[in-house]
Amino acid sequence: GTGGCAFNQFDPAAGNPANLNAIPIFQGLPINSSPSGPGGICAVSGNPAVASALGYLPNQQQFQSLNFPQSIFLNQNYLNPSTFLPLGFQPFGYPQAKNFVYAYSQQANVSIERDLGRGFALNLAYNFNGGRHLNRPINANTIRGDLMVANFEAVLYDAAVINNPAILSAPASPFTVSGCNAGGGPFQLKPFVDSSLMNFFRPGGLNPSIIGAYASIGDPLGCISQAATLAHTLGFNNCDPATFGGCVPFGDMDANYSNGSSIYHGFSANLRKRFAGHYEFLASYTWSHAIDDSTDLQSTLTPQDSYYPGVDRSTSLFDQRHRFVFSGVYQTGKLGGGFAGKVFSDWTFAPLVDIASGRPFNVLTGGGDNLQLSSLTSRPNVTVDPACSTVYASKFSPSGHFQQPCINGFVAAGIVPTLLQLDGNLGRNAGITPWTAFGDLRVSKRVYFTERLSADFIVDMFNIANRNNTAAVSPLFTNAGLATAAYDPRQFQFAMKVNW
Repeated sequence: GTGGCAFNQFDPAAGNPANLNAIPIFQGLPINSSPSGPGGICAVSGNPAVASALGYLPNQQQFQSLNFPQSIFLNQNYLNPSTFLPLGFQPFGYPQAKNFVYAYSQQANVSIERDLGRGFALNLAYNFNGGRHLNRPINANTIRGDLMVANFEAVLYDAAVINNPAILSAPASPFTVSGCNAGGGPFQLKPFVDSSLMNFFRPGGLNPSIIGAYASIGDPLGCISQAATLAHTLGFNNCDPATFGGCVPFGDMDANYSNGSSIYHGFSANLRKRFAGHYEFLASYTWSHAIDDSTDLQSTLTPQDSYYPGVDRSTSLFDQRHRFVFSGVYQTGKLGGGFAGKVFSDWTFAPLVDIASGRPFNVLTGGGDNLQLSSLTSRPNVTVDPACSTVYASKFSPSGHFQQPCINGFVAAGIVPTLLQLDGNLGRNAGITPWTAFGDLRVSKRVYFTERLSADFIVDMFNIANRNNTAAVSPLFTNAGLATAAYDPRQFQFAMKVNW
């Protein structure tokens, strides 16, 4: 399965060869991978033998690194003969690019202000901010999905030609292809190789722990040699199968690059009234657009396709196209003596209105559709493929529909897709949350007890209209935009301030 953390079973048997017109065909080497989850290899605390070897500490949810015996994960000790453990999915890391530089920004602004008289002033401003060399996580050793599909199609073709599950059975997915076959012969079989041995066709080259697994049984099929030749042909990293020299004992490497960039354009118009005649106010409107290709250095924000990170350039998550804010203060001041004068004097009314358009969010499928195991960045298709799963209507799709990408159509037609064809064709951050409107008001009354002693009685009212303002939405393509959190409802706050 694609979610396995390690191989939890190794059966040293290569299967039975059969002679079909002098063509030797072998059943794949049964190295089994368990899926992640409560019953999978990830739950090593449930398997005492594996837990002991890995040094897993269930209460701390980490592997032993301070006391002895240390986890065999340390220093890649799972590759040592005395502590050997074949891992289909090798450890991952978060390295830093060797040409990493610190980010900087280029800023420019221009503004014009006009005094309109009688306390009014109008200000027009433009702001530019260009981020350069921003932190940008990109998987430097990600899976080649196109090669995974080609390998999968080859073994399915061979299994169909042989038509004997006892000799060669069809795997369930590109991640479960095992064994190997050089291809050719009278049946014109297609070559395939164990996908885990190829480290799932990562540029880092072969998986040394699976090399060791095959070598431990003598590699009767010659899978190691076939895989090494294929890796060299593809231009992958060269790995010496005999000594593990040059091998890369890692899976995903979400490296922190500094090749990200961003652009912000903002135009604002402000109308200001200075305090006079009992009142003042500020009315402000801002139009802005923020564009970037990276948001943070979290691994969950790697591109959908690490081979084409530029495709992820889009409107930023924090982009807010329109915003209007009005704030003001009105004070009654002293209105004379007597009871009525005291009642209606020294009142302050301060409204605040904030109306803003929604912010973008990334619509996701939640599955590693392009085989790069990027379930947190995989996006849906806006085109419909009859070979794939359910179609969902959505206002965020240019076509009005979303569908999860799949390889079924390519496999059925025997076509090897390109990397981009495996990606969802919806752009990044294509969803927009609902617009928000907040209306707040402060009302205060100052009461004088003596010439020097007074108290302010204050009432703050937030979201007076009690409008349901959406704070977060579901990013899943099946119900994209469904509200999952809201800002605070109407609230009142009472206070008293004593002055002396």
